[in-house]
Amino acid sequence: MKRWLIALAATLVSLYAAAQAPYPTRPVKLVVPFPPGGSTDIVARLLGGKLSESFGQPVVIENRPGAGAALGTEAVAKASPDGYTLLITALPSIVTAPLTNPNTRYDPLRDLTHIVMIGSFPNALVVRSDSPLKSVADLVAYAKENPGKLFYGSAGPGSAGHLTGELLRERAGINIVHIPYKGAAPAFADLLAGQIGADFDGVLNALHQAQAGRIRLLAVSSAQRLPGHPEVPTIDETVKGVSGDSWFGLAGPAALPAAITQRLEAETVRALDAPEVRNRLEDTGMTVTALRGGAFVDFIRADISKWTPIIKSAKLEQGK
Repeated sequence: MKRWLIALAATLVSLYAAAQAPYPTRPVKLVVPFPPGGSTDIVARLLGGKLSESFGQPVVIENRPGAGAALGTEAVAKASPDGYTLLITALPSIVTAPLTNPNTRYDPLRDLTHIVMIGSFPNALVVRSDSPLKSVADLVAYAKENPGKLFYGSAGPGSAGHLTGELLRERAGINIVHIPYKGAAPAFADLLAGQIGADFDGVLNALHQAQAGRIRLLAVSSAQRLPGHPEVPTIDETVKGVSGDSWFGLAGPAALPAAITQRLEAETVRALDAPEVRNRLEDTGMTVTALRGGAFVDFIRADISKWTPIIKSAKLEQGK
């Protein structure tokens, strides 16, 4: 009995010491609700590496794709709010999935603690280099003269490229047809093969492919021209009100303790300020924002308000 009491006392002392130790005291899991190798995965591994250095604990990346990024997001929303299960958020998981899929079992604002917006990047509207369309104005004119005959691709249903295409369709008053793909690569391949007439592609790939002469970059979906490529117009310059960036953030379950939230916010901002992280992210075409706390939540609310009527107009809601 005495030996058992000594063991119990040692365990209690150990648990008390762990509770008093600064967060984190063990590995942290960072969930990516997309497959490995994509933009979200790259962001997670860059951030995770820097957080590991700051924490002195491993940050383990776990890819949990499925259901339009809702599967991994739901897992984090239902996790214990102790700071050891975190999430890389993006437009599809926070805006699109809850608005389009009635089976989504989390509220993007109520069930998550949004810590820091990492950054945003535009998509590029591109056509083949031999396409007769040389500008957004040409594309709009062709679509008006040939309703329903211009097919455009995107990385998938509800992606930023898809939503921007639907916004262009509505604001320009044209009939263009969306072709969803399982990722940006197959959409781009079909563009080059002539299966579709236009594509919303990641800006980094679009810039490289345009320089190689394989495609023509008509415009970017950002509100302003890219600082590094001021020669590329925005879609908004031709069709007012058409902009739609992809974005990434860091979140945890709802009710995350304030002390842990503040530590994560501070360390994430510090990581984003590190030249090796910021430069790598900016090389992908991202604008690093480090938008925090309430300002980040306000951004999400505004994005949900922006895309809700577009999703309804395009009849993207499943089962409706």
